[in-house]
Amino acid sequence: MTSPGVGLMAQADVINFIKENPAGVLSLIDGDKPYAVPLEHFFDGKTLTFKISARKGRKVACIEKNPSACYVVYKSRREETGHEHPCRSVLIEGRLNLSGTTLTMDISSISNWRCPPAMFESCVVD
Repeated sequence: MTSPGVGLMAQADVINFIKENPAGVLSLIDGDKPYAVPLEHFFDGKTLTFKISARKGRKVACIEKNPSACYVVYKSRREETGHEHPCRSVLIEGRLNLSGTTLTMDISSISNWRCPPAMFESCVVD
């Protein structure tokens, strides 16, 4: 079910949107405060992958304490004409896994609909 004012994209549209817009904001938990980091990602249709600095800073400390995260990919279309909605976004929730400078997210939900990771195995990825 969608929230009022939010349009639901088809699964193929969501996957293409994530692949075509390679940057977003990763939201982490830092104790009792939120912490958000702009990052670029790679999406193969199943897993989000991020490259991060080898330096152990606040981001890594947050992930080590609590790997739950939310990643938002968005695109503003205010300057473009002919679109019903001036902005589109996809919210991805899951758990992060850190291995050296590679950060991956095991996806538990996308946008306004719950989607088990197995659902993405049937997607065709170009």
